Amino acid sequence: MKDISGAREAINVVRRRAHAPEITDSEMTMDFLLDERIRELVGEESRRFTLCRTGKLLERTRKYNTESGPVMRDYHTLWPIPQSIIDS
Repeated sequence: MKDISGAREAINVVRRRAHAPEITDSEMTMDFLLDERIRELVGEESRRFTLCRTGKLLERTRKYNTESGPVMRDYHTLWPIPQSIIDS
């Protein structure tokens, strides 16, 4: 079961520390969480992995990246399996 209120409170602890406005349960969407995650972890993780894992890479790249967005295809979310692994 999802604990939206618990997640909201955990995020608000971080936001209070940063003197940012608190959020409500209704603001706890996947898009909000992805935006909050990048604000908190900028430079500490690969954003691409997070967006692939959550199924948002294509949507967000197409929405926010005017150069790459129009040419992004479904296969861009996949990583190739090395032939040596396939052969073993």
